[in-house]
Amino acid sequence: MTTLITGGGSQTGLRLAQILKAHGKPFLIGSRSGKRIPADYPTFKFDWHDFSTFQAPFAAGDKIDSVFVVGPDDYDPLPFVKPFIDLAVEKGLKRFVVLSACSDHNERGPNAKEMGRVHTYVHEKGLDYVALRLGWFTENLLTIYGDGIKEKNVIEGVVPNGRISFVAVDDIAEVAFKAITDPDSLPSREPNVLGPDFVSYKDVAAILTEVLGRVITYQTITAEELKRRYTKIYGIDEEYASAVVKIEQGIENGSEEKWLSDPRTVKGKVGVREWVEKNKNAFEAAGSAV
Repeated sequence: MTTLITGGGSQTGLRLAQILKAHGKPFLIGSRSGKRIPADYPTFKFDWHDFSTFQAPFAAGDKIDSVFVVGPDDYDPLPFVKPFIDLAVEKGLKRFVVLSACSDHNERGPNAKEMGRVHTYVHEKGLDYVALRLGWFTENLLTIYGDGIKEKNVIEGVVPNGRISFVAVDDIAEVAFKAITDPDSLPSREPNVLGPDFVSYKDVAAILTEVLGRVITYQTITAEELKRRYTKIYGIDEEYASAVVKIEQGIENGSEEKWLSDPRTVKGKVGVREWVEKNKNAFEAAGSAV
């Protein structure tokens, strides 16, 4: 049976597709642009903000029984994801694996926010689902902080001392594969997916310094400046950016520590140092020797 991957051009979606392929499991990838997707991967146009694209995967004739849901970047994704879930149920899909976040406001229930509203919805419908509640991506060190590291040898943020369990895309995709093929092997249908380390950005700066061979420091910026970057540089809407900044400020007060002892937690294998060593060339400034 085939797995449908929405947001297939994302790092997690692509890595999951690679794992499915390696295990001989068929898949279909939905993507707005098709960029970054290998030419030999079955792909179709899929856009959360264009409901007319929702029928496309079911028109191909594949027997789809599971879907990996990478939702849109909207602060409230449910109005866009709900029609697709309803259609997928009509088409006979059995299992929904939803990418969510490891935070209080993403907990299932009446007060859920963001993707927490989506896995609350699939739960209320009585569907077979797994909601992967992700920690902070290790890949953020490149996608969000990479320019500062490459150009100014600095990580800039609002969490100088709070500790985080960074989780790598490789580990997320491995847990997603288990959620699709063997969900009972997980400790919960709503597992927290974290990394093996619990470190601060200052710790990360020290690791980068050792691996890259040049001094990387941490510099605190204001919450207002961070919000500006999220909205102007990364295109996140105002409400969503405000929520993310508030969550990051909570990290400074130890908000992440409770997830370490949560019985739902699954820890990956790829630590920050291993990930940095693997990706060290990507942190070289333009024009520098590699």
